[in-house]
Parts: sequence; C-alpha cells; structure tokens
Amino acid sequence: MASGQRGASMVEFSLLAVPILLAGLGCVEVARWFQVRQFVDVALLQGARAGITGHARPVAIESAFEQALLPLYASGSGASPDSRMRADFARRSAATGDAPWRIEVLNPSKASFADYADPALSIARDTGLAAINNDYQAEQHQRYLQQGRPQGAASGQTIYQANVLVLRLTYLHEPLVPGVAALLRQLGDPAGSYAARAMALGGYLPMVRELRLGMQSHPVDWPQGQGGKMVARQEAAQAAPRGVGAASCDGLWCLRPSASGGTMPGAEPDLPVWPDAPLGDAAAPNPEGPAPGAGPSDPAGPGSGVTPDDPACGVSLCCVPA
Repeated sequence: MASGQRGASMVEFSLLAVPILLAGLGCVEVARWFQVRQFVDVALLQGARAGITGHARPVAIESAFEQALLPLYASGSGASPDSRMRADFARRSAATGDAPWRIEVLNPSKASFADYADPALSIARDTGLAAINNDYQAEQHQRYLQQGRPQGAASGQTIYQANVLVLRLTYLHEPLVPGVAALLRQLGDPAGSYAARAMALGGYLPMVRELRLGMQSHPVDWPQGQGGKMVARQEAAQAAPRGVGAASCDGLWCLRPSASGGTMPGAEPDLPVWPDAPLGDAAAPNPEGPAPGAGPSDPAGPGSGVTPDDPACGVSLCCVPA
C-alpha cells in the first residue's frame, strides 16, 4: 500500500507550487506596476506645472518630467540616478527605434490657436508664434458673447477651454515576470502606433496617463522638440484599425470586437493597456460659460455610458459601455 503511494506527495506539491509561484510573481509585478505609476503620475504633474507656468513650452515640460523621474532610478550602486535613467532611456530607444516615452499635447490644439491667437501679446511679438491670451478670461468670454461667437469656429472651444493644458503620457513599463514581455511582443504591432510598436519591438507594457491643468501663462504654439518625446496630438491614434476604442472602455480586460471579427483587450485603439484613469480635471474656473472639460469640444472627447473618467472603470474587471 505504501509503495503504491510513493511519489504522491511530490506530485501534489508540484501541482500546488506552480500556481502559487505564478500568483506570487503576479503580486510582485502588480506591486511594481503601482509603484512605477505613482512615480510617473508625480512626474507628469511636475511636467504639466512647468508647462502651465512656462507658456506650454515643450522643452520645459520634458525637463521637469525627467527630473521628477529621477527617484525611480535611485540605487545603492555607485551610478547616479541621472546616468541610470539615461542608460535606461538609451536602451529603450535602441529596442524600439523610437522615443523612450512620449507626451502628446492634446490642448491647446492648432484649432485653438486659430480661434484665439492674440498677436498683441508681447510673447507673440517676441517669438513670432501664435499665443492665446490667458488674462481676463471672463471679460474675453463676455466680449465673444457680444460678438455672437461664444465658441471658436475651428475648435468649438470657449476661451476657458482654450486655456487648459491637456497632456497624454505614454510611458513604457518593463515587466519583471518572465514570459510577459514575449506575450506583449505577440500582442503588439510593429507597424502600429507608438505604444503598439513598443510592445511588438521591446516587449514593453504601455502606461497611458492623462492630465489637464488650467494655464497660468499665455500658451504659445511652440514647434515640437526633437527626439519624439514631446509631440502634438497624434490623430492616427483616434482611428481604430484593429477595432478597440478608448472612448467608452478602460477596464482590465475590455474585450471589444475587432475589424477582423475577433476580440482583443485594450484601452487604446490598437493595443492592450493596463487600466488607468486620468490623473485629474483641474482647470480654470468658468463663472460665465461652460466649464472646461465639460462640453462637447473637450479635448478628451465626449463619452456615453461608461467612460475612462468613470471611477468604476479600471476597478471592475471589465467596463461594458451602456
């Protein structure tokens, strides 16, 4: 009887050890994800603060963002956090052939500057670039109302909404658990968007964050910097070549029909992204007109049913649109 049960304990241990080990690795990965996201949130906030006080200058946003990321690269080794961060960014760029991270300036847009550019501003005269007047917005709004144009013809925005800086960050998270990077390479698309290419070529998991803050200086239509870190709104990301959209679902595994008839998890048009709600919705007050971020012309876009702004989205396993 005893000889017939020889090895049974080892088989039982093997059956239990594998799922327990995977669950432990998963907990470590999730904990690290939230740690990195916290650093990224703070860094994006610092970048946005530099933008709203510095005329939305891309170089100021980039510098403040990377400076705030340095604690993520602190280590007991002899290398400085800055050198470790630069080495990591160089490795990411070499793996993906693109920028190590990307911030899209969603607002003010070209249409915003077309509607509200004020050539009388000193910074507009000094730089020769279009700038929007950030002063006396209530008075400006009343003047536009008297002229019969409460919203801009090109952007559909009020002067309040045109003076809101909206940033969308795509940060590339490097998984720790073995095998996850290989899976992400299979889910990515080498010919797709920035995030999809990072998945396919480097095995990175894109972390998408958005933040909006009311401008505290005159926004200027600066040319985008070199290197692909700071870019204007990527219109291609608004299309859905593989059938999953971001307007109504941002849950953990939001399965939406694809163009080929299948389903694919994701929170962006062509890739799976871990659920992340926007960081905040702080904007300039609007006592006379529509609140920034609340109208149909909001840069984040209108939503119906369950949207990424819904607190329940990302907490439940799947956000199903109404």
